[in-house]
Amino acid sequence: MIEEEKERRARLAHLQESGMDPYPARVERTHTLAEFLSQFSVLEKEKVSVHVVGRVRAVRKHGALSFIKMEDESGQAQAMVKQDEIGAEAYEFMTNTLDVGDFVSIGGTTIVTRTGESSVLASEVKIISKALLPLPEKWHGLSDVETRFRHREIDLIVNESVRNVFRSRAAIVTAIRKYFDERGFLEVDTPILQHVAAGASAKPFATHHNALDQEMYMRIAPELYLKRLVIGGFERVYEIARCFRNEGIDHSHNPEFSQVEAYIAYTDYEELMRMMEDMVRELIRAIGKNPANVVYDGNELDFQKPFVRITYRDLIHGEIGLDVDNLTDLSTARTAAKERGVEVGDTDSLTTVIDNIFKKLVRPSIVQPTFVTDYPASMTPLAKRKEGNPERVEMFQFIVGGGFEVMKAFTELNDPVDQQLRMEEQEAAHVAGDDEAQRQDNDFLFAMKHGMPPMAGVGMGIERITQVLTDSHNIKEVILFPTLRNIETDEGEGSKSK
Repeated sequence: MIEEEKERRARLAHLQESGMDPYPARVERTHTLAEFLSQFSVLEKEKVSVHVVGRVRAVRKHGALSFIKMEDESGQAQAMVKQDEIGAEAYEFMTNTLDVGDFVSIGGTTIVTRTGESSVLASEVKIISKALLPLPEKWHGLSDVETRFRHREIDLIVNESVRNVFRSRAAIVTAIRKYFDERGFLEVDTPILQHVAAGASAKPFATHHNALDQEMYMRIAPELYLKRLVIGGFERVYEIARCFRNEGIDHSHNPEFSQVEAYIAYTDYEELMRMMEDMVRELIRAIGKNPANVVYDGNELDFQKPFVRITYRDLIHGEIGLDVDNLTDLSTARTAAKERGVEVGDTDSLTTVIDNIFKKLVRPSIVQPTFVTDYPASMTPLAKRKEGNPERVEMFQFIVGGGFEVMKAFTELNDPVDQQLRMEEQEAAHVAGDDEAQRQDNDFLFAMKHGMPPMAGVGMGIERITQVLTDSHNIKEVILFPTLRNIETDEGEGSKSK
């Protein structure tokens, strides 16, 4: 136990021995601190008594006079505590028990200090939650990054900018719901525990259901269940879904993440591009920014102009001079990748090799908002082939900010025969060792055989769009409690492994 905690525990004992409850169940509150300041002139004129609460951020003592800087979620305000106002005994008691970090309730009236600061003139000061550990004086910088993420609550206490990021994230999610709700979409929930981890190219987390005595998987995407709902008669559906992928952790990947997926019947990816371009601008406005000038990673991004549209083939050819139309077999693709310094795994499929070339050599060049369209059919088994070019699919990815992929969408494949063939190809790749090959879902194929209307669907990473719009360069900055390695430490410093 650190020395500071011992001293605070002694002050806690003093509170309790004096008959005070340092952790009461109920407190009186008449105004938030922001309300107190905004209504100050009226409160002063009418001599209204107030009760405010909050965390003590600073205490300045000047003999028989003390100033307490308080903070609640609405902001900060100051209380002035005079010995002759609350009494010598109460003043001494406060002085001997109050620490920075404590939560307090202060009753009183209004006063303007000599420096012109609107303050509460305290007639009563009560500790309503005694803090046993001090707040850190500094909580930023590279040396503290891991600690910030592991103890997000302290990060939030100390860094107002971090709180603002999560306020923006909440506003983005609210705006997403508003956008879809206003256009007739139905918000739904689909299973997180699934028998088949399908709907995306990713390795799942596996678990065992004891009662059913079956292996099950945490969902990697809600896609196939949402499509089954469209088959069932809901023409516009969306879900804000928690998803899980057993993959590496880096600046843009966390094993547990959130995305929104939406599906709309009787439309295609061209119409969906128009909708998503419009929605992104709405999200930017929802957090109080100008779509024409959003700063991300040192770049000024212009979301007001029409987004760039370019095909996957033209983009790669223009950047590195490689024509992906010529990469028709695995051997040719492996050679092309290795010649350009792209690592190739022993079990990588043709799809994976081509995609790695794109991700490593081409995607980082995309800075301004861009829709990359018309991907090879081998890369996504759930998208509809383009008319007149069956080797391409009607798909787009929204990429921005130096290669940051924010969303993926396509005109959905609704031919059950073609879908089964393409799922079988992916299943064969999985059996051959490709952990990220998509799985065959026979329940989905069964549903498709009853008729699936033409439709388009989109998935957008909520953390990804929040990163871009808040200029956050690590996905952990936009997840309140990101996935971290479990460590064995002393009590209070982290989680113990057992």
